[in-house]
Amino acid sequence: MNKKIYSRVLNVNRRTFANRILIILFCLKINVTKKQFIMKKRPLFFNRRIQLIVLTFRIPVITAFLILLSGCNKIFSSIFIDDGVTINVQSVGAVGDGTTDDTWAFQKAIDSVAALGGGTVYVPTGTYLIDADVSINLKDSVTLDMVDTTRVLMAKPTATVRNYIINMTDISNAKVIGGKIVGDRYQHLGTTGEWGMGIGIHTSSNIKIMGTHIVNCWGDGITISSYNCVLKNVVCDNNRRQGLTIGSSDSLIVDSCSFTHTNGTAPQDGIDIEPDAGTAQRVHITNCIIAYNTKVGVEMNAKPTTTAVIKNIYVQNNFIHHNSYSGYVQHISNSEFTNNRMINNTYAGNRVHAYDVTNCLFEPNTYQ
Repeated sequence: MNKKIYSRVLNVNRRTFANRILIILFCLKINVTKKQFIMKKRPLFFNRRIQLIVLTFRIPVITAFLILLSGCNKIFSSIFIDDGVTINVQSVGAVGDGTTDDTWAFQKAIDSVAALGGGTVYVPTGTYLIDADVSINLKDSVTLDMVDTTRVLMAKPTATVRNYIINMTDISNAKVIGGKIVGDRYQHLGTTGEWGMGIGIHTSSNIKIMGTHIVNCWGDGITISSYNCVLKNVVCDNNRRQGLTIGSSDSLIVDSCSFTHTNGTAPQDGIDIEPDAGTAQRVHITNCIIAYNTKVGVEMNAKPTTTAVIKNIYVQNNFIHHNSYSGYVQHISNSEFTNNRMINNTYAGNRVHAYDVTNCLFEPNTYQ
């Protein structure tokens, strides 16, 4: 090798070795300055005899230091990185055979996770019978992870007029991931009422429902009156009253969802924004399929007989087809129903029916 190149490489190696020792000693709180290691012309550690002496005494110390550092890393990871405890619902007694009532086991797992500050309740493959009159009551900072539709929550038949398979009331920072929720519309023991819900979200915040399928409910797939929530990749199909009901809500995102085949009892919409009181605002409905619903694809109605207000609603980039109306809106303001594809809806030539609206846009949309 060329002597000049060899000399440069050697000097770099000397500096690197010395710098590494400095770092280790600094961590060990040994007060050594760089000048004590590297002389002006000749680095101290280039002397092999001194290297051997230093290494002989320092290797055990350095090894101990590295072991200690590794242990500290594990401790720091558990403090700052751990997302919380995970409990398998079957480990606390859930069976998942479709006949055993597993409601209590789900609640036990959720309560246990919540008591530890939050975490995940994991649901293995199976069909879990749930008493909707009791409900699975989710709690703060708990994720119900059902992964995919091989994990089924099936409603136990009931005669009551109002119930929820999953109830999310007065909580925050909770999630439902995956899974399939099956209502009792074909096994319902009564003939009245219209409020047998798949998921109810009320006076809660920072809630996420991701990839969950909700079918065959006596009432709605989902009903929500909450703040700062997200519904993503949700499927609501063949529910009796609504796919999704939005009450008094603020900052709601409904993205890439499907609301189809709502039929059975009025209103029978894909999505119905119709608070009894309060305000529905800053709602974004985007990239959804809203189809084959008996009545309206997306309805909004702040009835004058109530104190409800509907404003700042954005229905955009959706595919709305084979409903009675694509959209039916009344008594709303400052909203947009634009850039949707709307075909094969029965009335109003696929266009939105609008009455008593202020500062709203209903074009452009595509009608073929």
